[in-house]
Amino acid sequence: MSGKGQGDIRPVAAGRTTGQVDPVSEALRRESRHFMGRRYGKSVELLEVILRRKDLKPRQRFEALCRKAESYERIGRARSALDILREVVKAHPNEPLGFSLLGEYLFRVGADPQGALIALSRALEMSPDDPDTLWWRGQVYQSGLGDMKRARESYLYALRADPKYGQAMESLAVLAESQGRWIEAVEWRKAHYLREKKAQVLSAIAELYLRLGNPAAAGKYSSSAVRRSGRDASAWLTQAKALSASGNLAGAKSALRRFGRLANSRSGPHIFSHDLYWLEPLMDDPDSAEIVRRLSR
Repeated sequence: MSGKGQGDIRPVAAGRTTGQVDPVSEALRRESRHFMGRRYGKSVELLEVILRRKDLKPRQRFEALCRKAESYERIGRARSALDILREVVKAHPNEPLGFSLLGEYLFRVGADPQGALIALSRALEMSPDDPDTLWWRGQVYQSGLGDMKRARESYLYALRADPKYGQAMESLAVLAESQGRWIEAVEWRKAHYLREKKAQVLSAIAELYLRLGNPAAAGKYSSSAVRRSGRDASAWLTQAKALSASGNLAGAKSALRRFGRLANSRSGPHIFSHDLYWLEPLMDDPDSAEIVRRLSR
């Protein structure tokens, strides 16, 4: 259940006849407007009222509790969110979504990969083809347990369940990259781009081509990225690196200056040590050197 709403609790009509409003549905719609409007405190206030209603159906109660957990996390009460989800699976043991959310939160918030895996496995017993649950299981295997083989299997299962599941494509790219399988990483990122058409994915492909020693391809993809999203500072940094690697130092300096205008020294994006290899040829230019100094981490 997702939403964004206005948390005022007004009396509404109680019937279902023509011209009357279902009171629970109306309250849930208001809560949804609060949530989608990022008024998470208001969302929680309204949900607490809704959850006390005697006319709330079991499925509505389940969805309201899941939303309350998500709202709690958004207002910085992640542990309370996790407590709610533990209660949710006790009260609704046949809802795979409850176990899937519990597994996600145990991993992200509770730092409990084994507990997360148990909850996610329970969700998959009831709904074996849910791509979100399969993807989270891959995350637990990869980042929580360091089992790259099972992580890859989980991401591939997620793609079998939904061949257009972009998160699984990106995770397979990250996994391949971490193991030095650059060509495989490029192919997964290209598939991801075809799915979502995001400039960030084009920049990621350009970065991979830089590591493969193909600055021409890196320049092609970084140029596409800045054309698609000219206000994305990271895309301009990638183009500066690609142009520098190609020997086009004037173009690289211009791209780095654009990056410097768009980036923020506090919030980033920043220049890291692995970027300096490509930017070193630009350091004879005082403006470039100052940008690197100001935005390095």
